[in-house]
Amino acid sequence: MANLGISHTHVNQYGSVPAKKPVTTRHRIQTAIHVTFFTAAFLFVVAMVCGVVG
Repeated sequence: MANLGISHTHVNQYGSVPAKKPVTTRHRIQTAIHVTFFTAAFLFVVAMVCGVVG
């Protein structure tokens, strides 16, 4: 690859990689809710395919 004169140790300061933000409680709650809904929907589809529901 081309040598652009930027070493890998200094790439982050130019904004090419998004900065990591600390995880907030709200973000954790939203993630838990999304995982719960996704799991419920997946299990519902599996139940429909297997003939348990419907």
